[in-house]
Amino acid sequence: MRIMTLRLKPADLLFVKTIPNDGDEFAAAISESTGAYSHVAIVTSETTIIHATLKYGVIEETLADFLSEHTQVECFRMLDIDAPTVVVEAKKHLGKPYNNSFYPDADGFYCSQLVVTTFANQVKLPESAMSFGSEEILISDYWQAYFDQLGLAVPLGKLGSNPDELATYSGLDYIGMLSDAN
Repeated sequence: MRIMTLRLKPADLLFVKTIPNDGDEFAAAISESTGAYSHVAIVTSETTIIHATLKYGVIEETLADFLSEHTQVECFRMLDIDAPTVVVEAKKHLGKPYNNSFYPDADGFYCSQLVVTTFANQVKLPESAMSFGSEEILISDYWQAYFDQLGLAVPLGKLGSNPDELATYSGLDYIGMLSDAN
């Protein structure tokens, strides 16, 4: 059983670290292209979070359900923001679809795009040219097949965000890892 050793606050950000060889090809492809974190969620209360999911779009779910699917989760806290306003803004996007194309003007949100949009009225979070490969390869086989299936060009170089880049934002404080206390 997971026991909370941290006190979460509304508007905290939960970053999911990718576990190598856990069978989640999507998360592994994100980490291969961008870094250690493959997902990010926004805390709405001590027991709930909002995030953009591939399967359900933007949802609010219990922290317990989120943690049952993600075992390596680290918490960061944004400095100098109005947390209740962030939560209200995040809830405006509930029910919107997942932006599986990662194009900036597509309907819906991918996880870090939701965070950037939710905090936009208070802080300008980093965005950069999107990457879908590694230092050795511009576009990985996974991403090429993924976008071929969508019938779209890979949005290489388009402005976007990713969890790993968000975690390096200077206005975030690292709070700790959510872990078993046993």
